[in-house]
Order: sequence, then C-alpha cells, then structure tokens
Amino acid sequence: MRPTIARFSDMPGPKVYNLWWGDKTGVPQKGLITYTLSPYQSKAMPKWFSSYLFNGVRRLSGEFLFFAIPFAVGYGTYSWAKGYDAYLNSKEGHLAHAEEH
Repeated sequence: MRPTIARFSDMPGPKVYNLWWGDKTGVPQKGLITYTLSPYQSKAMPKWFSSYLFNGVRRLSGEFLFFAIPFAVGYGTYSWAKGYDAYLNSKEGHLAHAEEH
C-alpha cells in the first residue's frame, strides 16, 4: 500500500487547474508571458535628487497657496490668542477688566 501524499489526496474544494504551492508535477500553463529586467540595467532611483530638485519644487510651488494661507491664518489666530491671554492674565489686564469679574 502506498502512503498518501498530500498533493494526490482528495483536497477540499473543486478540481482546478492551479496546483498547490510548490507542486511541480502538473502540466505547465500555456500563454503566460514573463518579463524580466537585468539587475545590471535596473536602477532603484536614478537621478532622484536632480529630478526632485526641479520637478518637485515646481509641483510644490504650484500648491503653495493651498497650505500657506491656512497655515498663516492658523498661526495668526494662535499668536493673537496667546498674546491676548497673556495680557488678560497680567496685572495690567486685571486692572483694565476688573469690573467684568
């Protein structure tokens, strides 16, 4: 009696053309095209710094107003509120607004 091998046993699920991972006993599939690139020809980031220096700065400058204006409004509000709070908590602010407490 032959021992049962996993790839020849009745696995759950429908019978499909794809084999189990690592199984090399099946018929090779037809119509698959594989493209490869030589490791000597591929470069992970060719000229990335000079490309970013020109193209990246150009793209960021086009978006400058979309993040500069909200930042300026937010920072202006923050600095005004911080200064106003410091004034209200100072001796001069307490004397000026003493009747409101």
